[in-house]
Amino acid sequence: MKTLITALILFCTPLFAIDNSRMTACLSDQLATADNSVTVGELKQHCQENTTEKRTHQSALKRRQLFEKNSGWNAFSLLPHKPNYIIASYNNSEPNKEPFEATFPTDNVDLQHLETKFQLSVKLPIVRNVIFGQGDLYAGYTNRSFWQQFNKTHSSPFRDTNHEAETWLSFGTDFNVLGLHNSVIRTGFTHQSNGQAGLLSRSWNRLYADFILERGDMYLSFKPWYRIPETRSQDDNRDIEDFLGHFELRGLYKKQRHSVEFMFRNNLNSSKNRGALELGWSFPLHKKVRGYVQWFNGYGESLLDYDNHTNSIGFGIQLSDWL
Repeated sequence: MKTLITALILFCTPLFAIDNSRMTACLSDQLATADNSVTVGELKQHCQENTTEKRTHQSALKRRQLFEKNSGWNAFSLLPHKPNYIIASYNNSEPNKEPFEATFPTDNVDLQHLETKFQLSVKLPIVRNVIFGQGDLYAGYTNRSFWQQFNKTHSSPFRDTNHEAETWLSFGTDFNVLGLHNSVIRTGFTHQSNGQAGLLSRSWNRLYADFILERGDMYLSFKPWYRIPETRSQDDNRDIEDFLGHFELRGLYKKQRHSVEFMFRNNLNSSKNRGALELGWSFPLHKKVRGYVQWFNGYGESLLDYDNHTNSIGFGIQLSDWL
């Protein structure tokens, strides 16, 4: 028995030494780059999870939070917000010509089915622990564009570009609901518009809450909102809620380097039911290059098409996902 115990100790000692070495190296790296407001306990937790990654399940949401705490609270630190991607071959089954025909009645509107869709989204951490030591303040910007890249007849125009500026408070929470763990609640304001004028103009302002839940490798975001009313003369799309509804539900499943995601919206109106479903899959192609397939069916893929049904699918490259 003593021989067995001695053998186990001799076998495990190098393993402990390796873990301690990794822990020391990780702490050294983090101390060199971390913001002064990050505690030693947070750094230890981050490094401990890194050294045990191969043996235990790691929450992608937790990794994202620790990454932002460790590297995001320096001056002018831009972080990924929503997914960043470019889909070079995006096929739209029925491009919406009506707004352009109404605006330019004498022109020959020729929109191609194949276009390029891309999204660039970043956020900036502003202040930590805003309200009684709780809540981190962020500001973010997202650009989603639909580019008629192959439409040489009309000099490759941008069919629509949506700009979304938002600011929010992010609160850490710790409770369970329906078997899911809620660890983040965000509440904020968002303005979204397409920067156009006249009949092509689209915009709206909202207040929202965002509840982030997780279980294992599955992550959910339930985001209800309230549209801030506008005067009738200034409202470019007064019936937008009839098509986009009052909430958005997103889900993400991450396994190794693969991510499967969905988005669901619905106006919950039984007589005139309208909504949208989006599915996406990102996967490794080569080292840090990730392929991305996205399918969208429903209303509101772009602001210009908020009241037009769209069925689109495409393949491209994803630079970052939700987590």
